[in-house]
Amino acid sequence: MILDVKDLAFEFLNKVVFKNAFMTINDFGIYGLVAPNGYGKTTLLNLLTGLYHPQKGTIRLLDRPATRQLIFEKVAYLQDNSVLYPYLTGQQHLDFLTAVHRLDRQAVATIAGQLQTADFLNQRVSKYSLGMKQRLLLVMALVVKPTILLLDEPLNGLDPTSLQLVREALLDLAQRDVTVLISSHNLDELMKVTQHYFFITGHQIHEEVLGPHDSAEARYNALFTPIV
Repeated sequence: MILDVKDLAFEFLNKVVFKNAFMTINDFGIYGLVAPNGYGKTTLLNLLTGLYHPQKGTIRLLDRPATRQLIFEKVAYLQDNSVLYPYLTGQQHLDFLTAVHRLDRQAVATIAGQLQTADFLNQRVSKYSLGMKQRLLLVMALVVKPTILLLDEPLNGLDPTSLQLVREALLDLAQRDVTVLISSHNLDELMKVTQHYFFITGHQIHEEVLGPHDSAEARYNALFTPIV
């Protein structure tokens, strides 16, 4: 069992986000997390990483309770770029991670090179475009060699070249026994890496595996487009 959520209940600002929700991932691979804004995608990722705590229910990762130590050792979470420090360079962010996680510097440099960040790593983050920030965040997530990788809107602001680099990196991870859960509105790009989805509807988490001729966009519209 890679991820197991049972009977999850969570409210935020007196609004019900999840009510007796369940979610299970048994196999390594890439999974999409899809819902409109405000339905709880980021909240779920924050719950899985211990930033929020369930008001009811349990969360287990890799057949163990989701403790801080387990999350630190096995999980990487790419949040939005507000977690970056604008007055630091990209390289300084990577140096900090290298020290905290006791990483091999050459291995970190290799991953940074794969995502073609060398041209801007020595610039302050305040000078970065949105796409540059997204690529730095992905490098930061990958260098810790996670078993579970959680990505919150990682495709925002990426040009076609960057999208291809990210896609190749994700597909490579899936071949190396890493589980990737991607929250994204870019359904066309998601379809290029997975047919396996979790949709958040009615305060529940519904799992669906789409067929080779199915469309994630069509399924999204069926679930979330109001009937006029």
